[in-house]
Amino acid sequence: MSPFPYIHTTRRRRRSAGQALVEFAIAIPLLLLVVVATFDGGRLVYMNTVLSQAAREAARVASVEASWIGSNDPACNTLGGPVCPANFDALLTHANNAANRMVAPYGAIPRQDIQVSCDAAGAAPTGEWTGQSCNSRGPGNHVSVRVRSTYTAITPIFGQFVPPVSLSGYATMIIN
Repeated sequence: MSPFPYIHTTRRRRRSAGQALVEFAIAIPLLLLVVVATFDGGRLVYMNTVLSQAAREAARVASVEASWIGSNDPACNTLGGPVCPANFDALLTHANNAANRMVAPYGAIPRQDIQVSCDAAGAAPTGEWTGQSCNSRGPGNHVSVRVRSTYTAITPIFGQFVPPVSLSGYATMIIN
């Protein structure tokens, strides 16, 4: 039995404290990568939800205004009256403004990234959108909207591993 048992115990504590520091130094980068990936993954899911909501809002505006394009009704654009876009470009502008109110956290959606199509009932666009038109805009027909945007990770570490992701939101509503 050693007359000084505390010396041996102190040396062992010092050695295990150094071991814990090395293990922490090895584990912390992996832990930080998981936290950053979770943060950016959450932003990706949130942006996808926001684009879907933006498409629904743009489709809602377009479904209400589509049948009034070019109308000469005296109640048009008056207080309490319907909003009557002068032409299809004005309808696109109104739909784009409605979508942009929904995507405020991510900046504005450029006009070329929102597409509107008015189609006969049962003929809503599927797959690739080839153009924009609003020929079938009578009540009971469909208006479809697609809103596109690109997600880019904001954290530098995760952004180097994940390229920008193209996202879209779609909505179809019946024209009133």
